[in-house]
Amino acid sequence: MTDGLHELPVLALDCQAGGSTPAHGDLLELGWATCTGGGLVGPVRSRWIVPRTQRPVPWAVRDLTGWTESCLAESVDERQAWAELRADLAPAAPAGAPTVIHFARFELRFLHDLCRRVDCSECLPLDVICLHTIAARLFPDLPRRNIRALAGYLGHSPGLARRAAGHVEATAFIWRALLPRLEQRSVDTWSALKAWLDEPAPRARRARPVFPFASDRRRALPDGPGVYRFLRRSGDVLYVGKAASLKKRVASHFRGRVPANERALELLTQVHEVHPTQTASLVEAALLETDEIKRLDPPYNVQLRSAGRQAWFASRDLRQAAPAPDAAHPIGPLPSEHALLPLAALSLLADGVNATPGLCAAALAVPPALSPPPSLFDQGFRDFVADHLGGVEPTAAARLARAARTLWLLRGRADAVAVDTGTDDDARAAPTEWDLARVRRRLERNLVQSGLLVRRARFLSLLADATVAFRERDMTKARGLLISAGNINERRELEHVMAITGWPHPRSPTHHERQACFDATVYDRMRVLLTEIHRVQHEGGEAALRVGAHALPPERLARVMLTI
Repeated sequence: MTDGLHELPVLALDCQAGGSTPAHGDLLELGWATCTGGGLVGPVRSRWIVPRTQRPVPWAVRDLTGWTESCLAESVDERQAWAELRADLAPAAPAGAPTVIHFARFELRFLHDLCRRVDCSECLPLDVICLHTIAARLFPDLPRRNIRALAGYLGHSPGLARRAAGHVEATAFIWRALLPRLEQRSVDTWSALKAWLDEPAPRARRARPVFPFASDRRRALPDGPGVYRFLRRSGDVLYVGKAASLKKRVASHFRGRVPANERALELLTQVHEVHPTQTASLVEAALLETDEIKRLDPPYNVQLRSAGRQAWFASRDLRQAAPAPDAAHPIGPLPSEHALLPLAALSLLADGVNATPGLCAAALAVPPALSPPPSLFDQGFRDFVADHLGGVEPTAAARLARAARTLWLLRGRADAVAVDTGTDDDARAAPTEWDLARVRRRLERNLVQSGLLVRRARFLSLLADATVAFRERDMTKARGLLISAGNINERRELEHVMAITGWPHPRSPTHHERQACFDATVYDRMRVLLTEIHRVQHEGGEAALRVGAHALPPERLARVMLTI
C-alpha cells in the first residue's frame, strides 16, 4: 500500500459491548466512518445491535454506553450491521481495509467473533492499527491515553457521551492529529506505520506523568482567593473550581505521583490553560464558582450543574410537590421533588395511619421491594416513637419537627450527608440486610435530613432578599452583599459587619415573592452562601444579616445558624 497516510482513506471504527469479551457480554453498538488526514469524508454511521443472548447489561455498562432497553426499538440484527459496514469498506488490499481503532484489543475480540459467526471466516476484512499503541510511543509521559483524554489533549471537544458515533468522530480526529507527528518520524505510508509499530517499543519509564500545563505556569498563578477554569487546547472549559489560594489549589490537582482517581488523570491530561479570576474573599469565590458552573456547564464538574434541575415546593401534607410556589404548595424551596416524602410518611405513621408496605418504604426512603420485614419495621418504628415523639406538642407534625431539630443539634452538621443536593445515594441506598438498629438509624437519619430541609427552606427564602456582611478570619475589614431576588446586586467593603444597618435596602418582599425567585441557579447560590456563612463562623470569623428593617448581629445569627 503506497498511498501517503494523509491521502489514504481509512476506516475509523468503534464497538460498544456489554462485557470485556464476547464470552462475557454481547455486542451492543457498532459505529464507523471513512476519514483521511483531512478529516471525515463521509457520514458517521452507527447501529444499535440486538443483543445475541439474554444476558443482562450491567449498570456500569449502561452508564458508560448510554444503552437502555429503549434502544432495542431502533436496534438491528448483527448481520445487518455487519453487512452495512462491509458495504462501506474501500476496495481492500490483501490484508484488508486500512482501519484505525482507538483501543483495538477490545474491539478486535468482538469483530473476530462477529466475522466468524456471520461470514464463517477467520479472515477479518480489516487491517487494524491501534491508535492507543501509537500514542503510547509518541506520548510516553502523558498521564492518560484513553479516547477522551487523548482526543481532548490533541484539541478535540468530545462530550461525556460514550456512544459509538462520538467515539468514531474522536478516533478520526486523533488519527488526523497524529499524522504530522508520524511524518516527523518519516512514517508516511501505511506499510511504514506497520513496520514502525513492529519495532520493539522503547522501554517504559516509571516516572511522574508530564502534564500539558507545566509547573512553572502553575506557580505563576495568584496566591489569593478566586475561581479557576481548566481549559482544553481548543479553549473549551473542562472544570471550574474555587480556592482560598489559586496557586496552591491548582497545584494540588497535579501534586503527587498519582492524582486522586482515573477521572482526575483524564481531566488533567487535557488541561492546556488555566484562567483565574481573583475575588475579594473566599465567600465571593464560592458564589462565583456556582454561577460559572451554570454558565459554562463544564463536563468534569459533578455538583452545581443545572442538568434539568429546578427548585421544588411541597404541599402542606408534604406528599405533593410543584416547581413553583402557590397556595397549595407553600413549603420550599427544596432541592428535589421527593425531598420530603420520608417526612410525609413519618407524619402519617405517627398519626396512626396503617403501616402499608409503601408507607414503610417511603419512611425509610427505599424501594418497597427492599424494605425490611413488616414485624421488624413495626418494632423499629415503635422504638423510634418512644425515643423521639413523646413530647406534648398537639400534632404529630409538631413533635416530628421538634425531634428533627433536637437530633440535628445532638448529632451536628456532619451527620446529615448531602442534604443540600438531595442526591445522597449512599445514605439513601437500601441496605442489603436489615436489623432493628439499622431500621431505627434509617428513620432517624431521614427525619434529621428532611426536617433540616424544611428549616433551611425558610432561611434560604430570607437570604434571597437580604443584606449579608461577613469578615473571614484573616480579613481586616468586612464585606457586604446586597441580595435581591436571589441575585447579588451590590458588593461593598465595610469597616465592620454591623455597618450593614446603615446600608439602604429596598422594601422587604412578601414570603411568597421571596419563594417565587427560586430556580436551580438561585437555590444553589443561596445554599452556597449559607454554607459559606457556616464556614466563616466555624473558622473564627463573623457574619451578620439584615432582612428588611431587622438585623441579626453576629451572636444572634450564630445561634440561628446552629439549627440550619
